[in-house]
Amino acid sequence: IDTCLSAEVFTLHFQSPAFDATGRLEIVAQEDKTKLLKAAFLQYCRKDIVNAQSMVVELFPSNADLDPDAELDRAVAQISVDLMDDYPASDPRWAESVPEEAAGFSNTSLILLHQLEDKTKAHSFFIEFLHQVGVFERLGSFPVRGIPMATRLLLCEHAEKLAAAIVLKNHHSRLPDLVNAAILIALNKRECDIPPGLTPADVFFREVSQIDSIFECLLEEEEQILKDMPIESIEWAQIVVNVNNIIKDMLQAACQFRQSRASLYKTGELPEREPEYIPWTASSGLRTAIIRQHGIILKMVYPQVDSNLRSIVAEQLVALLDCFLDGYVSQLKSVDRPADQERYSNVEMEYVQKRSGLLSPLLSLGQYQMAAALAEKYCDFDILVQMCEQTDNQARLQRYMSQFAEQNFSDFLFRWYLEKGKRGKLLSQPIAQHGQLASFLQAHEHLSWLHEINSQDLQKAHRTLQTLANMETRYFAKKKTLLGLSKLAALASDFSEDILQEKIEEISEQERFLLHQETLPEQLLAEKQLNLNDMPVLSASQLIDMYICDENRRANEYDFKKALDLLEYIDEEEEVDVNDLKLKILCKALQRDGWSSSEGKDDPIEASKDSIFVKILQKLLKEGVQLSEYLPEVKDLLQANELGNLKCNAYFEFVLKANYELYVQGQ
Repeated sequence: IDTCLSAEVFTLHFQSPAFDATGRLEIVAQEDKTKLLKAAFLQYCRKDIVNAQSMVVELFPSNADLDPDAELDRAVAQISVDLMDDYPASDPRWAESVPEEAAGFSNTSLILLHQLEDKTKAHSFFIEFLHQVGVFERLGSFPVRGIPMATRLLLCEHAEKLAAAIVLKNHHSRLPDLVNAAILIALNKRECDIPPGLTPADVFFREVSQIDSIFECLLEEEEQILKDMPIESIEWAQIVVNVNNIIKDMLQAACQFRQSRASLYKTGELPEREPEYIPWTASSGLRTAIIRQHGIILKMVYPQVDSNLRSIVAEQLVALLDCFLDGYVSQLKSVDRPADQERYSNVEMEYVQKRSGLLSPLLSLGQYQMAAALAEKYCDFDILVQMCEQTDNQARLQRYMSQFAEQNFSDFLFRWYLEKGKRGKLLSQPIAQHGQLASFLQAHEHLSWLHEINSQDLQKAHRTLQTLANMETRYFAKKKTLLGLSKLAALASDFSEDILQEKIEEISEQERFLLHQETLPEQLLAEKQLNLNDMPVLSASQLIDMYICDENRRANEYDFKKALDLLEYIDEEEEVDVNDLKLKILCKALQRDGWSSSEGKDDPIEASKDSIFVKILQKLLKEGVQLSEYLPEVKDLLQANELGNLKCNAYFEFVLKANYELYVQGQ
């Protein structure tokens, strides 16, 4: 911008008569620094760059002990707002409405659109000034909408609002009734008086910083017209088209400015040190307005209009949603750093929920192309998978796997199939996806063995099944099935004979242990209300307790012998003393028979030959067990608390010692 334009577009007035821009700053050292920075800016506008530079250095020395940055940010932000909200002092209608304290940059244009364009030029010149005098690099943050924002981004926001205001003014020329009605609503909400001789548009467009208040007001006017006007009239749907266009064009102008001029608003400050960034186009009020318009379009208008209008409003809606989602992306990028992971997760969760809620209705209405455009741009894989499933478009799914390979689309698809119970589709992927599927299934072993069998990798299927069987504790029947399948996979594989034999023996040993649970007495299971099909896998000590418990009323020597056999499966981690447990089993066996008298029999061996205890001894002898090493000492057995009343039974002691003499000592 040349000197002539600078002088024409803005002039600067100060209330302090003592101030001379070329004089010494000490005279007005206590003056408001904002006014002084404005003075430096004016010097710059007059091409007096050296003097402007020296004024800024003295105003905001970089080595100040105090906190100059806060004052600098405050002054820069205020001047930028003053430029944006400048009064058109050259307009005689405003003569009595310009407050004295507002003396600042005076706009010389009379036409509203030109005023906005001049403000845009002034803003650009101000940014150039900040860069040239070395201030821009030192900008920090400033409170906006209740939270801190990087001052550089606030300056960009001001330019974006000017761009949006110009778009709104152009719509105002084409649709004066609609925009004027919304402007009146906005001014009434702000309790803003309209001075004599001025129009509501004059007042509204002067204060560009409040331009975003128009969105909610457009929706209120739209809803009122939809309510008052008959559905059959042409204007009924046209009002929605018009409101969509205004909001869409304003937001797009702002977003396009932000993206195309980003380099102008960059500083040397590391982004990690900047506050969270929520663009004004993504403020809570604007997000609410877009969600509200989304409902108006899809619930009220879309079902009532013809296919041509449906296409128009659907395209407009896509553009609105694009702006909505882009705001979340900007916000997420600003907190994508280690120190803000919790905040990032919370924003991302909100974003994903909103994104799904806004895009899903497009699928329901069959607007697949438009849903796909947004879902692809914003990586909403759930929408993309749903769309492909609804349209049975497997080719498109395969394309997405390649297109979004770095974002792990394949993993998302496989997980989606898993969660939806579509295991058939999961396991019937094309050969090209087998590698990715195998990687995914490593974390889902309960399915990976099916893929391994399908891929003829039977050795791996055997190992996977065996691992699953070893991990299974919840269901006995499932563990037994997994072991059986593991054995079948091993037999069908190409293991060498020696390795195969070793693996089969290992599985058989586990099956032998499970047989103890499988052969629990039916009466006992019924008594305890248990069923083998949904029982958990019992440990060795739990099975022993089952076999020797009082509820196993029909227990015989076989049950107690199984309990003794289970001692070899006691795991060291169970922290159970095997000898103590063996003593308990034998005591429980002894308690099963009556030892009150000889019933006329003088021979203790003859008297006890049908007892469970003696039958257990006979079974152990048949198996070649060395009883003297296997059984506890007779005195230890007689002193065991588990014997209960038998400890005091002399006849029982006589018979027990006699059997020990016969079977243990006589072996």
